[in-house]
Amino acid sequence: MAKEKKSGKQNQQREYARVDDHLPLGWRRVPEQEMSDILTHFKKFRVFPAREDALGSVVDSLDLSDKLKQLERADPTLARILGQIDMKLNLLLRLFNPGDKEHPMVPTWVNLSGGGIAFKEEHCDLEVGELLEIRIAFSMDTVASMLFYARIMKIFPPKEEDDDNLSKVACAFEPILDHDREALIQHVFKRQAEALRIKRGL
Repeated sequence: MAKEKKSGKQNQQREYARVDDHLPLGWRRVPEQEMSDILTHFKKFRVFPAREDALGSVVDSLDLSDKLKQLERADPTLARILGQIDMKLNLLLRLFNPGDKEHPMVPTWVNLSGGGIAFKEEHCDLEVGELLEIRIAFSMDTVASMLFYARIMKIFPPKEEDDDNLSKVACAFEPILDHDREALIQHVFKRQAEALRIKRGL
């Protein structure tokens, strides 16, 4: 029993470890009925359903994430170049066909943990309680992105002392795939370790 309690506490500590970062992030509002269908599919198959909108289908059909991950091991430089090209094309697609509920993937300040995400948004018209589909990449030069769903828990207006005039949107995952949560946690630990090395001057 004591071992189970210790294990549960360690898992909770891992989930709530967090770090600030600057990563490509895009989001889309998700209506409650669509979210209900997504949750039904998730509970049955443990994966998210494919996007049904025209642009989303095109982008999903062109997704090269797995192939680029393989290429990164064989030729990291080429994979980085192709990833940057793909990200720019994706951004152009979103800019020319953004829809009224979708924001393209652009470099964004984020605060990450295994339990949720906060990000900064200009001219924020989001509201607490809204559901978002969020895409995020772990670096500026990779096309591999992760998709998850989150509910807005709190919105912090811009602070007077900040010069960026950006609101901070704090969200809790609802839900997130287990392997994606683990990937987020590993990214958080990696960034924390890098920050510690810099602080120590290593």
